[in-house]
Amino acid sequence: MNLTKEMTEKQKKYRASNSKAFLYLFTHLLIGVLGIWISVDVNWLLGQIVLSVFFLQSFILLHEVGHFSFFKSKKLNTWFGHLFGFVSFIPFTSWVDIHNLHHKWTGWRDKDPTTSGTVNPKHGKITRSIVNTSWFFFIPLFTLGYRIGNYWNISKIRNFSSKTNTQLVVINILAILSLWVVLILLFPSFILNYVLTSYFISLMLSDLIILSQHSHIDIPVSNGEEVKPIKCKEQIRYTRSIVLGRWLEHWFLFNFNLHEKHHAFPNVPAYYLQDKECDVQNTRPFFKYLWNAKKMSGEQFVFSTTKQSKKII
Repeated sequence: MNLTKEMTEKQKKYRASNSKAFLYLFTHLLIGVLGIWISVDVNWLLGQIVLSVFFLQSFILLHEVGHFSFFKSKKLNTWFGHLFGFVSFIPFTSWVDIHNLHHKWTGWRDKDPTTSGTVNPKHGKITRSIVNTSWFFFIPLFTLGYRIGNYWNISKIRNFSSKTNTQLVVINILAILSLWVVLILLFPSFILNYVLTSYFISLMLSDLIILSQHSHIDIPVSNGEEVKPIKCKEQIRYTRSIVLGRWLEHWFLFNFNLHEKHHAFPNVPAYYLQDKECDVQNTRPFFKYLWNAKKMSGEQFVFSTTKQSKKII
């Protein structure tokens, strides 16, 4: 087999599969139904924890369809993108462009719109206290800031992404808000009893996983100089993966924890990532990562790097 044919065969192996995508969706829906059933008929708190996994998975699936390689067709990816964006409270319209810029500029902290706010932050005593308290008590301040600050911030979107149609983003935001208002008005008791707590827990889980991916890694700053995007496979050094066990990673996190591999192969669907081979230098057992991260203040962990703290997470 010649080299060109071998490469073609490998590409075919990792092409989008609707059957694998819908199997993930079935798992996702099953967890949602199970969470509601347990909340109503078994144990409310246990059910809320299960349901929080459903909301976390909604965000992960938003991430997947945003690459337009989860399903075979762009229409399916787009339709489900708006659905998961609604559930996650993130406009799909802005998600796609900002997240693409994140992949383009990973490795330059000030050029990447999702990490630019960590460069030279000017926080007063009150803000620093809120940041550190939130990190210590697992209050998901960072996830809220990440979602609202990157995908609801029209000014930031304009600054970083000239091709984003901000009018469509505004329409998307208004649609999400309107639909949630309607649901709250129609089903206030259900939202209060079965959505708010589980959604909050999902934000807590998201905080731990999202911050594991790029926080407190020595990522350089361009300082306004002209720089080139770093190639995908060279971005591995600027990402971190966490290990929780193969089965748990595949069926509960949909391989979202394999962040080094994702940056090396951004267009490979999540259901194939475990099979991809690459040099993963920053893979950590989850609880080891969490222990080391929580020993630091929130301000130090999020807004400084290993080069500044001399600490490896």
